[in-house]
Amino acid sequence: MLTFKGAVVDEASGAKAEHETPVGDAEAAGAVLRGLGYEPVIAFRKLCRNHAFEAYGRAMLATLVRVPEIDGTFLEVETLVPEEVDVPAALAGIRRVLAGLGIDEGDLTTELYTDAVANARHAGPETGGGARLTPGA
Repeated sequence: MLTFKGAVVDEASGAKAEHETPVGDAEAAGAVLRGLGYEPVIAFRKLCRNHAFEAYGRAMLATLVRVPEIDGTFLEVETLVPEEVDVPAALAGIRRVLAGLGIDEGDLTTELYTDAVANARHAGPETGGGARLTPGA
């Protein structure tokens, strides 16, 4: 998947606009991006298992995420929002889903996987190597 993530639209949750498209040939897509002047900064493996469901009148997607370089399993809950003015209502629905799972605001993080992986790599094995995150949305 090729994903573009826009600016944060909600500071508390870290929610941001996201646009994705499947990539049929990863090497060709990489060559196109490098041809446009983009260079990889950090690469890591992200293993995801998606679960689609409906809640509070919205189609939602719950993704269980494992990043081998980071301790823990993470939960991302997302929904499509046609207009930015709908973001507060969408986030309220997501928070209700999380609360129903026993996940409260104190369990959430806005730390990016890229930052956590970079921190884990910087920590190195002599310091225990790895960042601990809590489930996030």
